[in-house]
Amino acid sequence: MEYKSIAEALHQYLLSCPLLGDHPLGVDWLPDHSVAFSIDTTPASQIIQRYFSGSTMRQYQFVLRSISDYGSDTLQNLANSALYEQLAAWFEEQTRQRNFPDLGPGRTVQSIEAQSTGYLMTAAPDVGRYQIQCRLIYYEKGTRGR
Repeated sequence: MEYKSIAEALHQYLLSCPLLGDHPLGVDWLPDHSVAFSIDTTPASQIIQRYFSGSTMRQYQFVLRSISDYGSDTLQNLANSALYEQLAAWFEEQTRQRNFPDLGPGRTVQSIEAQSTGYLMTAAPDVGRYQIQCRLIYYEKGTRGR
């Protein structure tokens, strides 16, 4: 079986999120205009816990960013903020239902969660860049004793 990166697994998984609609979903890239989303990796320690067997509990931290319409229209800005509240709730529901990205053999997802509220990162006169910090926790089977 071909190796699948966690970023690739998250990309495939988030394409099924109804909140993103038909908008483009990139990895580590957002356009300058239009409505789009991106999964961006963030630096963090991967290993949360090591087990005697050589297995580990790990985390993959990422930011889900978007670019969308922004400006003096309060209703538009409220809708942008609401989207991120809904995304956090969607992650919680996915964890409750145990509906996770497929990381391939030897890696089993335990949870996916938002670690922050969604917030406006930068703004131009007519577009805003929003983001939410997220984390995927997974178990990786060790190879000790084989």
